This record gives sequence, structure tokens and C-alpha cells, in this order.
Amino acid sequence: MISVIEEKIFQNFINGLYDGKGFGSILRRERTFGVSPAELKHALLSLEDKNRVYFANGKYYAKSANKPVIADNPIKLTGKMRVNERGFGFLCVEGDKDYFVAPENMKDALNGDEVEGVTVHGRGTNDSARVIKVIKRGYTSIVGTFFTEGAFSYVRPDDKGYLCDIFIKDGAESKATVGDKVFVEITRFPKNRCPEGRIVSVIGRGFMIDTEEQALIYKHDLNKDFSESAKAEAASFSQKVADNQVIGRLNLENETIFTIDGDTAKDFDDAVSLCRKENGNYYLGVHIADVSEYVRSGSALDNDAFERGTSVYFPDRVIPMLPFELSNGICSLSEGVRRLTLSVFLEIDESGNVFDTRFEKSYIKSKKRLTYREVDKLFEGDKETAEKLSDLKETLFEMKKLSEILAKRRETEGYIDLKVKEADVTIEGSEIKVGIHASTAATRLIEHFMIAANEAVAGFLFYQELPCVYRVHERPITDKVMILRDFVDALGVKFLSRQGGVHAKDLQKLLRSVDNKPYSSVVNKIVLRCMQKAKYSPQNEGHFGLASKCYCHFTSPIRRYPDLLVHRALKEALDGVILSKIDLYEDFFEKAADRSSQRERNAEDAERAVDDLYKAKYLENMIGEEADGVISGVKESGVFVELENTCEGFVPIEFFPRGAYNYEKDKFSLSSGKFDFSIGKRVRIIVEGVDLSERKAQFSFSDIRDCKKSAKKRK
Repeated sequence: MISVIEEKIFQNFINGLYDGKGFGSILRRERTFGVSPAELKHALLSLEDKNRVYFANGKYYAKSANKPVIADNPIKLTGKMRVNERGFGFLCVEGDKDYFVAPENMKDALNGDEVEGVTVHGRGTNDSARVIKVIKRGYTSIVGTFFTEGAFSYVRPDDKGYLCDIFIKDGAESKATVGDKVFVEITRFPKNRCPEGRIVSVIGRGFMIDTEEQALIYKHDLNKDFSESAKAEAASFSQKVADNQVIGRLNLENETIFTIDGDTAKDFDDAVSLCRKENGNYYLGVHIADVSEYVRSGSALDNDAFERGTSVYFPDRVIPMLPFELSNGICSLSEGVRRLTLSVFLEIDESGNVFDTRFEKSYIKSKKRLTYREVDKLFEGDKETAEKLSDLKETLFEMKKLSEILAKRRETEGYIDLKVKEADVTIEGSEIKVGIHASTAATRLIEHFMIAANEAVAGFLFYQELPCVYRVHERPITDKVMILRDFVDALGVKFLSRQGGVHAKDLQKLLRSVDNKPYSSVVNKIVLRCMQKAKYSPQNEGHFGLASKCYCHFTSPIRRYPDLLVHRALKEALDGVILSKIDLYEDFFEKAADRSSQRERNAEDAERAVDDLYKAKYLENMIGEEADGVISGVKESGVFVELENTCEGFVPIEFFPRGAYNYEKDKFSLSSGKFDFSIGKRVRIIVEGVDLSERKAQFSFSDIRDCKKSAKKRK
């Protein structure tokens, strides 16, 4: 009886009826022929044992119909799986390309898993692979929505690439109700079945902005409190710098030193000073909070800072790298109080050449807490501000002049000044505001001074052959440069890269050529995407984007762990004791560089996701309203439109004017005989709807009403 059932079921796989179906779908059909669940399970297991079908991501597939063909010269691969919600994935090999993995070649791999694979023929190339085995599971915990089916409880992950629901054995005892967002610990990965887990925390009701934000905090592993030991250490520090702490340090308390930060800043880790030398050169001082004096290597605070890697900034909160007592207290260069610092002094001529550098352990007393807003008002000629800052006015204008000199020098060397619009998402009372983060004379002043200090410290440690955690940015890879070239060619913009790879000045020329064009913002974005991701490394590989041969992060030790490590190395170099610890430093710096790069990427992903959440909530309050935008992306199913404030939505092709549309991938265009929707085109849209949990908005064209499909009725 069973063999007959097997053969009949297998034939249904061959003819496509069951291929890619789950157990429940197959059972519903087979029950009409009198097949019980137990018989079906037995038949499917038997077919698996006979290598006639296989099970992957909750679905069954016919082996004969989808048997992978090994490549001519198969290559063994090890990497991480990135799975698409449509069932296929990519095996991402570090330092290599991504290999396409078809659903039938996934085996039991899930999104984020570290896997071993092998290349196969697929899609006409050898850039495809199949998974051989899972080496390490990527997710051991996950955020999702709780639901039930009959007597069973499950959690559906928020990560759409994680294709399996999580079975919750004790769901009835978890205190979760259907629709709750929950945080789940995955406890088992049974073969050919859903992973099993337990609910650790009920986050809140889904589709509420507070719940969705908290879910993202859990998803990115940012929900942990400081350890009790770290809290105790932080609480033990006095909030005043004692006289015995400044022995052996350079006294700068009487110097004209001040901070310039944003209006809402609470942690001030950098201050500046400037004077002219007798020879006419500028003498710039950059004074950075000496966090390493409080966060000692191997301490509980240091361990927590290493794990966090960076502070994370959201519109409504900050998740700091260090406890409040340090980040907003004893390490913050607040106005009028003594603070321990590390100072970098740079002698710079009128052409921006650095003639001399000097490094000192110091202590300061900031004369003023200035904001970018008031410094810009001074530069714009506001008389009231000029009177208020009369004692600093001359110094600030000298700083502005030096900043412009440094900018011009850096541009000559190849600095790529990307004009990528960044959202400035703020909350005022209960109102969400989305604006553009502005680059102003004051922000550029601090940016160029900090770059100069970072470069000086990196150069000192590098040429002394001492350990350092460098900030490196490699040259763009050829494949991405080709994509950029094709993209701008479609816009009618010429871009020539040189033999041996793109040069910084090629990109500079391209960006200048699209200034003030409607698609300028989009081109700047694509240039950014073609660049490699900056990272931390114990080896100096230069910084392509800044046109710097030697660069590190030194100026923000309150919020970045690599800066803290560079402080330790610099101080021990100044004290003459680092040579005895070089091996120890080099081993730890390599580990810390990798960890800090990972945590930085994680923090950026979290910040971007939370910003998108608040943008979606902002657009939710605009449903039914019109706005101007620019087409920022095109795909076969529709176009993305970016509004002036960076909020983005999707116009599906169903809402296009009637007609047959041709998707021209190379030209980034969807066009019919009458209409053309191409990247960079200005359009006017209506906000039709928002999915808060997906952080996505749907638009329609406001000036086009004769569409293939009417827009959904707005709520």
C-alpha cells in the first residue's frame, strides 16, 4: 500500500503539483484520496531516504526535477547565508563574491547561518552554489509576532528572510497573546521541522511605534543593560577632577578652549583652540576627553565598552557605550569645569601644510559651550550673536578661515565630498519632524579639525611603528565601478575610470558634473554604494574617501571603542612604556578592530531602521496629502520616490497610467509609448498608505488618475 502511495505522490512532484509545497498543502489534497497524515509522513520520509525528494525551508522538492549539477571545477565555499523572502538565497563569502543559492539547494540552512557549500552550474554561470552543511546557526534568538494554530503556538520572525516559524512548546504559559511582539530564544533545530524556542520577553502589541522600536532594539542586540560590576565602577568615580590627578599633565585651564556641538548634545568629547604663531602659521589645538584614565584595560567598564563597540543614536534616545556617570559626567568637557584631556597641537601654514605636531596629556576648563547654530549665525553676520560672542569672535573667524584652507588642501589631494542627503529625525513633544541634516560652515569647521587630529595621531603611531587601530577605506572594486558607470551612462553623464581602477579625482569630477541636476542626490547615493565600507584594522591601508594615507579615529572616545584604544596606545607611547607591551597590544587590537567594525555596522543598521520607522509614522500622518519627489529607484514592479526630506515610498506599476510598460534595467526606466518613468525624474505623489511594521509607504501619482488600478481607499 505504501509503495503505491509513494509512487503516486512522486508523480505529483514530477508534474509540478507538489513541487515546492509544504506538508499541510500536500496533506489537504491526499486526504481526499484517503491518505492519513501518518501515511503521508511515512511516504515523504521514504522518498527522502531514496533521494527522490528533498525538504528545504518547510517545502518539499523533486530531486529529479531540480538535481543540482556540480560545476566543472567545483570550489568549496564557506560563508554566511543571506536568504530572500521568496525562498532563494546567497552564500556570501568574505573577500569574494556572493553565490546564488536556489531554494532546492538550500538544504536546511536559514538566514544568517554560517555554512559550507560548493559551486554548481546555475543561471548559466558558476556563480551559484548549493549548501552542503550548516556550520553554525546565525540566529540563536529572534524577534517576531506570536500566533497560534489550533493547540500549537508559534512566532513568525520579523526578519522576512528567516523562512521558518518558531515552534513555542510552552506558548500557553508564556503570557503572550496573539499579535504580541516577542523576543524568542531558539533552543533546538530539529531536522526537517520548525526550529523550537521559548519566549524570553513580551515586547508589546504589534503596529505600535514604541513596540516596533523596542523590537528593533532587541533585534540588533542593543537591549542589554550595563553589568553590575560596570555600574559599580562608574558610580565609584568622583565627578570632580582632583589636584593629584593632574600631576604631570600640561595645564591648559587658562587657555581659550571651547566646544562646538549640536543643540541637543549632552556628551562633549572634543574641544578646540587656535592662535597664530609669530611666523604667521596657525597653531590649532584639538583637546579630547581622556576617557582611558577612567576606563582601564580589562576592567568591567572596558569589557562592557568592548561588547557594545559604539553608542547608538535614535530620535528619542541614546544607547551609550559608557554609563551616564562617564559619558555625560566626568568625561564630558562641560563648560567651566576641570577635565582630563589628550591634546593634539598642529602648526599649519596658509596652504594647509602641517609643519609640526605635538601631543600632550593635559587638563582644560572649557570657556564656552557653543552650538553649531549660534556659530553659523555669527558667520552669517548676526549682530546679536556677534555681541554675545565678542570675546570669541576673532578666534572663530580665524577658525573658519583655517577650515576653508584645510578643505581646499584636502580636495586637491582627492577628498570625495559626497552630498548625500541625511535625514534629521526629531521629536518635539508628540510631533515627529523629518528634515535634512545640514552641512554648515560650523559643522565643516569641526569636521576638518577632527580629521586633521585623527590623521596626526595615526601618522605618529604608524611612523613610530607602534600599535594602532586604523580607520581604513579601500578603493572601490571594479564590479561596482562598472555598475556606477552604467548607471550614469543611462542618465547621459560621462564617467571615465582609469586603467587599474577608479581614482578619487574621477569621482570628484563626476560629482561636480551632476551638481544642481535633478538626479544629483541619486548619483551621490550610487557613488556611496559603489564605495567599499570603511572599517577598523590594525594594519594601515589608507582611507580612499578622505584621500588620507594614514588615518584613525581618536576624537570620540566617549562613543567609539577604537578611539579609546588609540588613546591608550598614544598615552603609553608618550610615557615611553608601550614597547614592552607591543605583542599584547597587537593581538588585542586585531580582535577589537573586528569586533568594533561588526558593532558599528550593527549600530548603523539599527539607526537606519529606527529612522525609517519614524519616517513611516510621519508619512502615516500624511495619508491623502500630496508632495513633490524624485524617482530614486526603478524595478519591474514599480518605482521608488524620494521626497525632499528623504522619506521614501513605492508606486506599484498597478497605479501607473494605462499601457504596456517595458522595464529597461540598463536605463533604470519603466516606459510605455506615452509615459516614461526614469530615475531622477521629478514627480508629484499622494501618500496612499503605510505599513508601520514593515517601515514602508505606498504612493500614487497625484497628477495621473487614469491608472491600471485605482488606489486603495484611504483610511
